[in-house]
Amino acid sequence: MSKAIDYETLHEKLPGLRDYSGARTSHDGHGIDEILDVIDQLSAAGIPSCVIGVRALRYYGAGRITDEWDVCVPDHQLEAACELLLRAERNGDTKYEVAKPPFPVPDSLRHTFPCFRLKGYNFWFILVPSSDCFVDPSRADHVERSKNGIPYASLVQFARSLLVQHLWADVSDFIDGMDLDIEWGERNIGFDTLQEESVKFAQLRDERLKSNGCGGGFSPQVMEQIWREMASSEAKERRIEPMKKGRYFTRWRRIKSPEDPRTKDRPV
Repeated sequence: MSKAIDYETLHEKLPGLRDYSGARTSHDGHGIDEILDVIDQLSAAGIPSCVIGVRALRYYGAGRITDEWDVCVPDHQLEAACELLLRAERNGDTKYEVAKPPFPVPDSLRHTFPCFRLKGYNFWFILVPSSDCFVDPSRADHVERSKNGIPYASLVQFARSLLVQHLWADVSDFIDGMDLDIEWGERNIGFDTLQEESVKFAQLRDERLKSNGCGGGFSPQVMEQIWREMASSEAKERRIEPMKKGRYFTRWRRIKSPEDPRTKDRPV
């Protein structure tokens, strides 16, 4: 008989490791019903929200994997959202519990935000203040819904969000997932305005990093230049793995399946 995994001890050695001893979630473990329940509870309390992070990248076609959901809420309603979820009940017991934070990564405050787990299930979500992700879920143009009804950061605002946060690997995955190009960025992103906004965002992020003991040195970059470099046809071609050559037109998009990934029946 195999020995049971001691997740508590492992977490001390590997911060961010999740305890997978809980039950499997809906939609073959993707947790669609569970995240919709979280979104609906917030909405019923007048708290707008939308999904960002890796789950949003998956919605936009990137082949990324995660067991966590990042849920953006307005800064001024973050505390109320936490209190609401910790009061939520199921079968006479509290529905959610505070979970251990994810592993810290450079230039990020994600590990400092409230993290929750659905009791008894392998389902975790993190509440992210809107000012940290450059998405305002209260604005209609910042949100779009998947076929399953999950609100995600909208295509354009998610692009802007990834750029100002300097999430370059995510930017390339996003571009390849949606097969975006230089011209799309020039038509939609609004680089002049974004450049100005990115300076303010960088100052705020740098201050928060320092105040949380997470270093600093987060400075603005030239957004349009970076987009042009990453969205060029040459860059997209270079990112296609050799085994995919001739079968994929971007790293994540098959030639035989060129439709917008948002239109497919997928657990997103």
